Amino acid sequence: MKITNLQGSQNIGQSEQKRAKNVSGADFKDLLDAELLSVSSSSKLEHTSGVSPVGQLAAGLRIESLSVAEATIDSLESFGSALNNLELPTEDLEPYITALEEETGSILDLKDKLPAEDPLAKLLDRVATVSYIEVAKYRRGDYQ
Repeated sequence: MKITNLQGSQNIGQSEQKRAKNVSGADFKDLLDAELLSVSSSSKLEHTSGVSPVGQLAAGLRIESLSVAEATIDSLESFGSALNNLELPTEDLEPYITALEEETGSILDLKDKLPAEDPLAKLLDRVATVSYIEVAKYRRGDYQ
């Protein structure tokens, strides 16, 4: 294969040389000040436009969501430990199942308050799914 467009590569080389001259001739402080101004002006526009990005959700909702997810994971671990105890009757697992059902409901309520694209909503969905499956398996009789 023969490449005949040599002018394009010469133009690329010239633009790279121009950029190198611009960067080497510019003062770092000037570049930093310009970036800080552009960032601060864009953040002012976001605040005045009324758009609420995902990161600006109420901190209380995020903390509560994480707390409930952590409690559910702890309940799942306790349930798993109880399942490993072969001397424990199946009826004694009921408190674990009740707790998992309540926590799953709480997780789903909190998840509905979050935007769908929020990574925390995806985490809550996964924890709720695992919890729901374990409750369903118990109710179906898999652990008897």
